[in-house]
Amino acid sequence: MVDRTVVHFSGPLAAHSEALRRALLARGYAPTSANNLLRLAAHLSRWLQAQALGIEQLSAERIAEFLAVRRERCSHFFTERSLTPILLYFENAGLLSQSAIVVSPSGVADRLLSAYTQYLQRERCLTAGCVQHYSAIARQFLRWRFGEDQVIDFASLTASEVTSFALYASVRYSIGTTKLVVTALRSFLRYMYLQGKVPVDLRGALPAIAGWRLTGLPKALTASQVNRLLRACDRRRHVGRRDHAVLLLLTRLGLRAGEVSALELEDVDWRHGEILVHGKGKRKDRLPLPREVGAALASYLRLGRPSVCSRRLLLCMRAPHGPLNPTAVTALVRRVCVHADLPVVGAHRLRHTAATEMLRAGSSLDEIAQVLRHRSHDTTAIYAKVDRTALRTLAWPWPGGAS
Repeated sequence: MVDRTVVHFSGPLAAHSEALRRALLARGYAPTSANNLLRLAAHLSRWLQAQALGIEQLSAERIAEFLAVRRERCSHFFTERSLTPILLYFENAGLLSQSAIVVSPSGVADRLLSAYTQYLQRERCLTAGCVQHYSAIARQFLRWRFGEDQVIDFASLTASEVTSFALYASVRYSIGTTKLVVTALRSFLRYMYLQGKVPVDLRGALPAIAGWRLTGLPKALTASQVNRLLRACDRRRHVGRRDHAVLLLLTRLGLRAGEVSALELEDVDWRHGEILVHGKGKRKDRLPLPREVGAALASYLRLGRPSVCSRRLLLCMRAPHGPLNPTAVTALVRRVCVHADLPVVGAHRLRHTAATEMLRAGSSLDEIAQVLRHRSHDTTAIYAKVDRTALRTLAWPWPGGAS
């Protein structure tokens, strides 16, 4: 009887099959999923052998050729994403270059955005998050103006179209997000002008976005809503333990989504009851670790965290068990809100909730600023608007009212 769990290799990748299998299992893939990826690697190895190629000759172009062949013969595992875990293993082993993982851009817009990304990284020295945001806005603008056409006439771009996109963004997004969109678009328009793609610098066509700080009220969940949110996490399951720990970090310590994502195992000082937070601008602050938060983290680490080599504290529960990125933290909050039958909010709303609860408990604005790690006290001052008890002492009697 044939053992279908054994994947037979031939070709240049055969010598690495067992090590690849162990690496996939170590990253959290179930045996069935690991075998499916091994079959894909075996097909790639046979194709390389037929082409008289070695693994060191594997490039983006060769990968595209292999995937074209696989699409004709197979009905699954025929995309670049399917190959990524395999290529990542060989890259980490030093057997191929990183350029082989990313298929070269084909369209005019893809090539432009690829060059723009390199410009932001090498010449502007922006962080990875800024580069990703700026590139995403540039792609959105090109798609909005030119659609999915491969032929793009950049010289036809007009100032009125740039202004119209800013107005389009202002309808879809909040004031703060619209400001970020306009800033990113200014960078992209300047790049296109410097590269000679457009005849004039169109940055002047972007209007200033009106918006003033401290004009609104911070929105927060009530204490009962927070309790419902926490109870919605099924702590009998691994994912529930992780979600419960994340929600406590957000609601009790007021961490940002990016700060939750950046936590590493070494950042929790169990002996002294502290946690090291990696904040904005590479700032690092130590905060007291509340007993409730520490207990939730300990439960997750003992019973829920996948056994992988990553030093990140919070991981994805599905293979591969990579770090829980800021977008995933926000998505986690939204998912639990739906499960708890609450209005859907983001992770930052829970930061406002933590500040509001501290204020209601009698904490001063200086103490709140220290916990939230605000650079300016003006940022914390907005929470004074929700302290109705203190505001009543400042309110003047209504003219003509009862004495």
